Amino acid sequence: MNCRRCAGLMHWINMGDHLNDSGQLWSMAWQCYNCGEIVDSLIMENRSSETRPKAGKARLKTFSPSRQVVGGNV
Repeated sequence: MNCRRCAGLMHWINMGDHLNDSGQLWSMAWQCYNCGEIVDSLIMENRSSETRPKAGKARLKTFSPSRQVVGGNV
């Protein structure tokens, strides 16, 4: 499995849980080796039910001159 944030490799980990919904004390999750992102079954469920902006209703990103870098070494 690859990470959604950085496309890095993910591995299984055991996570301690304070008696989750199924009554278990431990649960399994994926963790990214690169950025540390953790994804478990609840996170995956919530991400799959996220609503997307409706066409024509989303805010557009606008250019802000105050955020541009001027004359700096990069």
